[in-house]
Amino acid sequence: MRFRILGPLEVFDGTHWRGISAAKPRTLLATLLVQRDVPVPTGRLGAELWGEREPKAAANLIQQYVMRLRRELGDRQGRLLVTRPPGYQMVLADEDDLDAAAFARLGDSGRVALAAGDAERAAGLLAEALALWRGPALVDVPTGPMVEAEAARLAEQRLDVLQARVEADLACGRHAALVPELRQSVREHPLREGLWGQLMLALYRSGRQAEALDAYREVHRLLADELSIEPSAPLCDLQLRMLRGDPRLGLPATETEAEAEGQDQGEHEGEAESEGDARARSKSRRRPRPESRPSVGASRAGQPSAAPRQLPAAAAGFAGRRAELRLLDQLPADASAGPGPAVCVIAGTAGAGKTSLALHWAHRAAPHFPDGQLYVNLHGFAPATGPMSPGEAIRGFLEALSVPPERIPDAPEARAALLRTETAGRRLLFVLDNAADAAQVRPLLPGSAGCAVVVTSRGQLTGLAVTDGAVLLSLDVLPREEARELLAARLGADRVAAEPEPVTELIDLCARLPLALAVTAARAVGRPGFALSAVVAELRDVRGRLEALDAGEGVSSVRTVFSWSYRRLDTATARMFRLLGLHPGRDVAAPAVAALAGLSVREAAAALTALARVHLIAEHRPGRYSFHDLLRAYATGLTATEDTEAARTAALHRLLDHCLHSARAARRHLAPARGEVPLPPPVTGSVPHDPEGYEEAMAWFEAEHAVLLAVADAAGPAGFDGHAWQLPLAMADFLHLSGRWHDWVSTQRTAIVAARQQGDRAGTALCHCESGRAAIRMRRYEEAHRELLRALELQRGLGDLTAQADTLRTLAWSYEQQGDYRAALQRVEQVLELQRAVGNLAGQAGALNNIGWCHTHLGDHEEALTRCREALRLHLDGGSPLGAAYTWETLGFIHHSMGQYAEAVDSYRQCRDGFRRFGNRYGEADALHHLGGSLRMTGDQEAARDAWHAALAILDELEHPDADVVRELLLTTAG
Repeated sequence: MRFRILGPLEVFDGTHWRGISAAKPRTLLATLLVQRDVPVPTGRLGAELWGEREPKAAANLIQQYVMRLRRELGDRQGRLLVTRPPGYQMVLADEDDLDAAAFARLGDSGRVALAAGDAERAAGLLAEALALWRGPALVDVPTGPMVEAEAARLAEQRLDVLQARVEADLACGRHAALVPELRQSVREHPLREGLWGQLMLALYRSGRQAEALDAYREVHRLLADELSIEPSAPLCDLQLRMLRGDPRLGLPATETEAEAEGQDQGEHEGEAESEGDARARSKSRRRPRPESRPSVGASRAGQPSAAPRQLPAAAAGFAGRRAELRLLDQLPADASAGPGPAVCVIAGTAGAGKTSLALHWAHRAAPHFPDGQLYVNLHGFAPATGPMSPGEAIRGFLEALSVPPERIPDAPEARAALLRTETAGRRLLFVLDNAADAAQVRPLLPGSAGCAVVVTSRGQLTGLAVTDGAVLLSLDVLPREEARELLAARLGADRVAAEPEPVTELIDLCARLPLALAVTAARAVGRPGFALSAVVAELRDVRGRLEALDAGEGVSSVRTVFSWSYRRLDTATARMFRLLGLHPGRDVAAPAVAALAGLSVREAAAALTALARVHLIAEHRPGRYSFHDLLRAYATGLTATEDTEAARTAALHRLLDHCLHSARAARRHLAPARGEVPLPPPVTGSVPHDPEGYEEAMAWFEAEHAVLLAVADAAGPAGFDGHAWQLPLAMADFLHLSGRWHDWVSTQRTAIVAARQQGDRAGTALCHCESGRAAIRMRRYEEAHRELLRALELQRGLGDLTAQADTLRTLAWSYEQQGDYRAALQRVEQVLELQRAVGNLAGQAGALNNIGWCHTHLGDHEEALTRCREALRLHLDGGSPLGAAYTWETLGFIHHSMGQYAEAVDSYRQCRDGFRRFGNRYGEADALHHLGGSLRMTGDQEAARDAWHAALAILDELEHPDADVVRELLLTTAG
């Protein structure tokens, strides 16, 4: 999916470009596109959509707009418009899927080519960038603060690129052809002095000196009338050189000529002031710039010394990081505008390319800092030497600034004060690489505006954001497309394009970590005759992958670089990191980690925070942590060598018990009437989570279900067969209610194998029954009958009447789903007999409700009412509000079938209220769905649509497939 915002907002659906018809969804989409690098909180979206008139139901309305956009974009699964707390984010597959991003990339490339002297290529790239514009940016979007600011920024960028393209065309000698365009440009942007200067130069080079001087007089008059200022010094200089007939204006200046021009300008400075008052008036009337100090002070001989240029060479083959570079590009402006230096901290895991990004950007931004660039490696995680002291780093800076050694004080505070003095009024760029913490960095910061500081660290350094206003840039692994670009930059585009599938696998095996990709690329470059598939084969073995990613030097070995962070951990946190290698899930929360390590939840949370602080793991969502596959392999290798087998087995046992007992506790809230197999108590150190109520139980399952699936898969191979079948059973009702039916089917197949392996006949029967339930939901009825009959056979052999009743009820459901209500009635009557035999009142009430359901479908509504009213009495007497809610649902259906719509409405409202009190969100949505149908039959169309809208909001929130049914109802009844 591609998007255009350089003009009206449009979406390309693979066939044609189209707009978004409704204003609010269009504004929402525009906001998410212009803020695509970060999630946009719901509160900020509300301010963008409504301003100060934000309605109370803003969050619900935004959710509806999101659902509508997903439908329009064909993104029902939310992979493009992603729910990402605290709001939403657009995640584009490729940066160029947005025309504004392609415009920025082409503009940057064009300016680089222009700076390198390749004017023809620059002109082509810049013209291509400008061709993406179709009118003012976001012209059809109702503007809120963010959209308005982005439109203004893009308009300014467009003018910058236009001027750069004109500069390139002038360098190519196209001056005559530029004159009409430039005349139009200065009419549209009359206060843009750069365009006037280019118009003057194009006229002058076309032999039209008088017109060029007329243009100067015109802008002079316009600035005086509009702003009461004189033209800028460069424009005045250009006029004076035209008056003198400076021959160098006739062609682009070479580097040598530019130097001569600078000398010439100095020689004629007095002449400029005597020839006319314009320049003098300009200097006096324009806003004065801060007085600049000498570049770096004086050398010992008293002569001005060169500005320091300490930046190490930029990394070869740098690619990607466009979003991060855009953020860094704001630093020069922030350095000029703020009261102090502009500070940005680039934090990230080992091997994420923090230094490469910092140096790449620093070289690119160096012209903005003419007084010099200072660099220091603070060795924050160096295992041998330890972190550099701030005082030592300051001494190096002061020496680079030509401060004599005898003037450098010994006291750290005095050194820091002298650094602030020496840097005051200068435009300097500091790169503080590999910092340990905020305390190491803070003394190195200049004290006044004009300077920018880029810090790299494996730590988060949030203290710098709190006390020094630092911008925090968290560097994750590369997006997939940028990882491909990095490989292409190092291996050559042709070699990468020739083997697309191996390249994709290579990127995944390297976990998109820049260091790993660079090491792999270096190995491939060293073996040009080898296919990339051969390199991939070496990386497939997880155990040997870190060895394959070793280029022979410390900084070029992934394992070694990881170890520098690991060795800084205290003993308890290091143990926690190792044990995380045993966790089979993609992410983890503190309670599960507490069980894994045998700690309290508070201790586990503190250790996770410490690991996240040095980016050995990442808090990718509030309270949930993960790490990429290479760090996982590193942790797994560490625990295999540093922890005993007994310790590893005990840790895994604690984790499995935590997951199983927590899932069992949550399941009781979802289906309290269902039987369950007794479990032994959890082992010491494994404290289960016990949710309060249906809604909290569903929320816990939503957060943990992917982890639980992975844990269930890992339990059997690890020798825990009991957990391997009991955990899928505990998850079954959640998978059913949430519509994850394929997972329901696959987990039960695994469970049957594990229960047989353990020799547990009752457990095997339960797994067959649950497998049958899942097959019914998938409409595989023959398979369901086979599974249920196997379960019944085992249960009859064990004499388990309660289990037989559960299986027969499931068999009845299977017949009901096929429309055979007579066969279903026969089975549920057997269920009633068994429940009476064991004295289970809740089971009897449930069976009576099912009997009533069958009777009403067979046309015997009076008998159905009798049975359901009896069921309702038993539920209410037995204190089963959930069972009563299900019975009210059946009563609503019976009354609706009898044409008693008012009674049906009352029953469905009772059902809705019951599910709502119990916190059963799906049950509430289903009741609302049917309530809408009965309300419609009473003639109350508005109330019916209100009920369906409420149902749809819940189903969309649950991402339940039934949402499409309700959505279709709303569409067919619209208008």
